[in-house]
Amino acid sequence: MPARDRVAALLSGLGAGVAGGLLGVGGGIVLVPILSGRFRLSQHVAHGTSLAVIGATALTSLAIYGAHASVAWATAIWVALASVFTVRIGTSLARRLSSAALTRAFSVFLVVVGVRLLWKPPDATAFMVHGPAVTVALELGIGALIGLVAGLMGVGGGILAVPAFVMLLGMSQRVAQGTSLAVILATAPVGTLENSRHGQIAWRLVPLLAIGAAAGGPLASWFAHLVPQTLLARVFAVFLMVSAGLSWRKPARGPARST
Repeated sequence: MPARDRVAALLSGLGAGVAGGLLGVGGGIVLVPILSGRFRLSQHVAHGTSLAVIGATALTSLAIYGAHASVAWATAIWVALASVFTVRIGTSLARRLSSAALTRAFSVFLVVVGVRLLWKPPDATAFMVHGPAVTVALELGIGALIGLVAGLMGVGGGILAVPAFVMLLGMSQRVAQGTSLAVILATAPVGTLENSRHGQIAWRLVPLLAIGAAAGGPLASWFAHLVPQTLLARVFAVFLMVSAGLSWRKPARGPARST
Protein backbone atom coordinates (compact mmCIF):
# COMPACT_ATOMS: atom_id res chain seq x y z
CA MET A 1 0.00 0.00 0.00
CA PRO A 2 1.47 3.42 -0.95
CA ALA A 3 2.52 5.68 1.90
CA ARG A 4 -0.12 8.28 1.04
CA ASP A 5 -2.83 5.62 1.28
CA ARG A 6 -1.54 4.56 4.69
CA VAL A 7 -1.64 8.15 5.92
CA ALA A 8 -5.12 8.60 4.44
CA ALA A 9 -6.32 5.45 6.20
CA LEU A 10 -4.97 6.63 9.56
CA LEU A 11 -6.56 10.06 9.16
CA SER A 12 -9.85 8.54 8.01
CA GLY A 13 -9.92 6.33 11.07
CA LEU A 14 -9.07 9.31 13.25
CA GLY A 15 -12.00 11.26 11.82
CA ALA A 16 -14.34 8.35 12.42
CA GLY A 17 -13.04 7.98 15.97
CA VAL A 18 -13.59 11.67 16.70
CA ALA A 19 -17.16 11.48 15.40
CA GLY A 20 -17.78 8.31 17.36
CA GLY A 21 -16.45 9.60 20.67
CA LEU A 22 -18.10 12.98 20.34
CA LEU A 23 -21.57 11.80 19.33
CA GLY A 24 -21.73 8.27 20.77
CA VAL A 25 -21.80 6.57 17.36
CA GLY A 26 -19.38 4.13 15.79
CA GLY A 27 -18.19 6.53 13.11
CA GLY A 28 -19.49 4.56 10.14
CA ILE A 29 -21.36 7.60 8.85
CA VAL A 30 -17.93 9.19 8.33
CA LEU A 31 -16.09 6.09 7.15
CA VAL A 32 -18.47 4.75 4.51
CA PRO A 33 -18.35 7.85 2.24
CA ILE A 34 -14.56 8.01 2.60
CA LEU A 35 -14.07 4.32 1.85
CA SER A 36 -16.28 4.43 -1.23
CA GLY A 37 -14.84 7.75 -2.40
CA ARG A 38 -11.15 8.09 -1.46
CA PHE A 39 -10.38 4.37 -1.48
CA ARG A 40 -12.83 3.49 -4.27
CA LEU A 41 -14.32 0.46 -2.56
CA SER A 42 -17.67 -0.82 -3.73
CA GLN A 43 -20.54 0.26 -1.52
CA HIS A 44 -20.92 -3.27 -0.13
CA VAL A 45 -17.24 -3.56 0.81
CA ALA A 46 -17.23 -0.02 2.24
CA HIS A 47 -20.10 -0.95 4.55
CA GLY A 48 -18.43 -4.18 5.63
CA THR A 49 -15.07 -2.51 6.24
CA SER A 50 -16.67 0.26 8.26
CA LEU A 51 -18.42 -2.23 10.51
CA ALA A 52 -15.08 -4.00 11.07
CA VAL A 53 -13.47 -0.75 12.26
CA ILE A 54 -16.08 0.90 14.45
CA GLY A 55 -15.56 -1.54 17.30
CA ALA A 56 -12.18 0.10 17.91
CA THR A 57 -13.88 3.47 18.30
CA ALA A 58 -16.47 2.04 20.66
CA LEU A 59 -13.93 0.22 22.82
CA THR A 60 -11.58 3.13 23.46
CA SER A 61 -14.35 5.73 23.71
CA LEU A 62 -16.30 3.57 26.14
CA ALA A 63 -13.35 3.61 28.54
CA ILE A 64 -13.74 7.39 28.90
CA TYR A 65 -17.53 7.31 29.21
CA GLY A 66 -17.28 4.50 31.74
CA ALA A 67 -14.75 6.41 33.81
CA HIS A 68 -17.26 9.27 34.01
CA ALA A 69 -20.09 6.88 34.98
CA SER A 70 -21.86 7.77 31.73
CA VAL A 71 -23.05 4.25 30.80
CA ALA A 72 -26.36 2.58 31.69
CA TRP A 73 -25.02 -0.97 31.70
CA ALA A 74 -28.32 -2.76 32.28
CA THR A 75 -29.90 -1.07 29.28
CA ALA A 76 -26.81 -1.77 27.19
CA ILE A 77 -27.11 -5.50 27.91
CA TRP A 78 -30.77 -5.77 26.87
CA VAL A 79 -30.30 -3.67 23.74
CA ALA A 80 -27.17 -5.59 22.76
CA LEU A 81 -28.90 -8.95 23.19
CA ALA A 82 -31.56 -7.98 20.67
CA SER A 83 -29.17 -6.28 18.25
CA VAL A 84 -26.88 -9.29 17.79
CA PHE A 85 -29.81 -11.27 16.41
CA THR A 86 -30.90 -8.68 13.86
CA VAL A 87 -27.51 -7.39 12.69
CA ARG A 88 -27.11 -10.54 10.58
CA ILE A 89 -30.46 -9.86 8.98
CA GLY A 90 -29.29 -6.36 8.12
CA THR A 91 -26.09 -7.59 6.48
CA SER A 92 -28.12 -10.14 4.50
CA LEU A 93 -30.46 -7.41 3.27
CA ALA A 94 -27.47 -5.27 2.23
CA ARG A 95 -26.10 -8.08 0.05
CA ARG A 96 -29.40 -8.32 -1.81
CA LEU A 97 -29.29 -4.67 -2.87
CA SER A 98 -27.37 -3.56 -5.94
CA SER A 99 -24.42 -1.25 -5.42
CA ALA A 100 -26.41 1.67 -6.83
CA ALA A 101 -29.41 0.94 -4.61
CA LEU A 102 -27.23 0.59 -1.52
CA THR A 103 -25.47 3.87 -2.34
CA ARG A 104 -28.78 5.69 -2.69
CA ALA A 105 -30.14 4.09 0.48
CA PHE A 106 -27.09 5.23 2.42
CA SER A 107 -27.45 8.76 1.02
CA VAL A 108 -31.03 8.94 2.26
CA PHE A 109 -29.88 7.56 5.61
CA LEU A 110 -27.31 10.36 5.90
CA VAL A 111 -29.96 12.99 5.20
CA VAL A 112 -32.25 11.52 7.85
CA VAL A 113 -29.38 11.52 10.35
CA GLY A 114 -28.48 15.09 9.44
CA VAL A 115 -32.06 16.29 9.94
CA ARG A 116 -32.15 14.48 13.28
CA LEU A 117 -29.00 16.29 14.44
CA LEU A 118 -30.27 19.67 13.29
CA TRP A 119 -33.61 19.19 15.00
CA LYS A 120 -33.57 19.87 18.71
CA PRO A 121 -35.52 17.06 20.41
CA PRO A 122 -38.22 17.77 23.00
CA ASP A 123 -37.61 17.49 26.69
CA ALA A 124 -36.00 14.14 27.52
CA THR A 125 -38.90 13.09 29.72
CA ALA A 126 -41.60 13.87 27.18
CA PHE A 127 -41.91 10.32 25.91
CA MET A 128 -40.31 8.51 28.82
CA VAL A 129 -41.92 5.18 29.69
CA HIS A 130 -42.37 3.78 33.18
CA GLY A 131 -42.35 0.28 34.62
CA PRO A 132 -39.58 -2.36 34.36
CA ALA A 133 -41.46 -4.71 32.03
CA VAL A 134 -42.33 -1.97 29.55
CA THR A 135 -38.80 -0.59 29.74
CA VAL A 136 -37.17 -3.96 28.99
CA ALA A 137 -39.58 -4.57 26.10
CA LEU A 138 -38.73 -1.15 24.68
CA GLU A 139 -35.01 -1.79 25.09
CA LEU A 140 -35.34 -5.05 23.17
CA GLY A 141 -37.25 -3.29 20.42
CA ILE A 142 -34.63 -0.55 20.17
CA GLY A 143 -31.92 -3.21 20.03
CA ALA A 144 -33.65 -5.08 17.20
CA LEU A 145 -33.88 -1.90 15.12
CA ILE A 146 -30.27 -0.95 15.88
CA GLY A 147 -29.05 -4.34 14.68
CA LEU A 148 -30.91 -4.03 11.38
CA VAL A 149 -29.54 -0.55 10.71
CA ALA A 150 -26.01 -1.54 11.73
CA GLY A 151 -25.91 -4.50 9.36
CA LEU A 152 -27.59 -2.72 6.47
CA MET A 153 -25.74 0.59 6.61
CA GLY A 154 -22.34 -0.43 8.00
CA VAL A 155 -22.74 1.79 11.07
CA GLY A 156 -22.98 1.04 14.76
CA GLY A 157 -26.61 2.09 15.10
CA GLY A 158 -25.78 4.75 17.67
CA ILE A 159 -27.40 7.47 15.62
CA LEU A 160 -30.72 5.76 16.37
CA ALA A 161 -29.84 4.55 19.86
CA VAL A 162 -28.82 7.92 21.29
CA PRO A 163 -32.07 9.81 20.56
CA ALA A 164 -34.13 6.76 21.55
CA PHE A 165 -32.34 6.50 24.89
CA VAL A 166 -32.84 10.21 25.54
CA MET A 167 -36.47 10.56 24.48
CA LEU A 168 -37.87 7.16 25.45
CA LEU A 169 -35.77 6.15 28.44
CA GLY A 170 -35.06 9.59 29.90
CA MET A 171 -31.27 9.36 29.82
CA SER A 172 -29.05 12.39 29.72
CA GLN A 173 -27.29 13.02 26.41
CA ARG A 174 -23.91 11.84 27.69
CA VAL A 175 -25.25 8.66 29.32
CA ALA A 176 -27.15 7.90 26.12
CA GLN A 177 -23.95 8.25 24.12
CA GLY A 178 -21.94 6.05 26.48
CA THR A 179 -24.64 3.37 26.49
CA SER A 180 -24.78 3.47 22.70
CA LEU A 181 -21.04 2.79 22.51
CA ALA A 182 -21.45 -0.21 24.81
CA VAL A 183 -24.07 -1.65 22.46
CA ILE A 184 -21.81 -1.17 19.44
CA LEU A 185 -19.27 -3.50 21.06
CA ALA A 186 -21.80 -6.28 20.53
CA THR A 187 -23.22 -5.43 17.11
CA ALA A 188 -19.95 -4.62 15.34
CA PRO A 189 -18.19 -8.02 15.80
CA VAL A 190 -21.29 -10.00 14.79
CA GLY A 191 -21.80 -7.95 11.65
CA THR A 192 -18.10 -8.17 10.84
CA LEU A 193 -18.11 -11.96 11.00
CA GLU A 194 -21.08 -12.10 8.65
CA ASN A 195 -19.50 -9.69 6.14
CA SER A 196 -16.16 -11.51 6.34
CA ARG A 197 -17.83 -14.78 5.37
CA HIS A 198 -18.91 -13.14 2.12
CA GLY A 199 -15.60 -11.37 1.37
CA GLN A 200 -16.99 -7.88 1.89
CA ILE A 201 -14.23 -6.41 4.05
CA ALA A 202 -11.07 -4.68 2.79
CA TRP A 203 -8.82 -6.20 5.45
CA ARG A 204 -5.73 -4.39 4.15
CA LEU A 205 -7.23 -1.12 5.40
CA VAL A 206 -8.71 -2.29 8.69
CA PRO A 207 -5.58 -2.15 10.92
CA LEU A 208 -4.69 1.43 9.98
CA LEU A 209 -8.28 2.60 10.14
CA ALA A 210 -8.69 0.95 13.54
CA ILE A 211 -5.52 2.55 14.90
CA GLY A 212 -6.77 5.98 13.85
CA ALA A 213 -10.22 5.31 15.27
CA ALA A 214 -8.81 4.04 18.55
CA ALA A 215 -6.76 7.24 18.90
CA GLY A 216 -9.55 9.64 17.98
CA GLY A 217 -12.28 8.07 20.08
CA PRO A 218 -10.91 8.76 23.59
CA LEU A 219 -9.87 12.32 22.76
CA ALA A 220 -13.33 13.19 21.48
CA SER A 221 -15.00 11.37 24.38
CA TRP A 222 -13.00 13.43 26.85
CA PHE A 223 -13.92 16.59 24.94
CA ALA A 224 -17.60 15.56 24.93
CA HIS A 225 -17.62 15.73 28.73
CA LEU A 226 -16.32 19.31 28.76
CA VAL A 227 -18.30 21.32 26.22
CA PRO A 228 -21.88 21.72 24.99
CA GLN A 229 -22.44 19.61 21.90
CA THR A 230 -25.33 21.38 20.15
CA LEU A 231 -23.22 23.50 17.79
CA LEU A 232 -20.81 20.68 17.02
CA ALA A 233 -23.65 18.28 16.30
CA ARG A 234 -25.24 20.75 13.89
CA VAL A 235 -21.98 21.37 12.05
CA PHE A 236 -21.63 17.63 11.76
CA ALA A 237 -25.19 17.45 10.38
CA VAL A 238 -24.25 19.81 7.56
CA PHE A 239 -21.25 17.61 6.77
CA LEU A 240 -23.53 14.58 6.55
CA MET A 241 -25.90 16.28 4.15
CA VAL A 242 -23.03 17.34 1.88
CA SER A 243 -21.72 13.77 1.95
CA ALA A 244 -25.19 12.50 1.10
CA GLY A 245 -25.38 14.75 -1.94
CA LEU A 246 -21.97 13.63 -3.18
CA SER A 247 -22.81 9.97 -2.61
CA TRP A 248 -26.12 10.29 -4.45
CA ARG A 249 -24.44 11.79 -7.51
CA LYS A 250 -21.57 9.30 -7.51
CA PRO A 251 -21.84 6.69 -10.28
CA ALA A 252 -22.19 3.11 -9.08
CA ARG A 253 -19.09 0.93 -9.39
CA GLY A 254 -18.80 -2.77 -9.63
CA PRO A 255 -17.64 -4.96 -6.76
CA ALA A 256 -14.20 -4.17 -5.42
CA ARG A 257 -11.67 -6.64 -4.13
CA SER A 258 -11.75 -6.98 -0.35
CA THR A 259 -8.19 -8.07 0.18
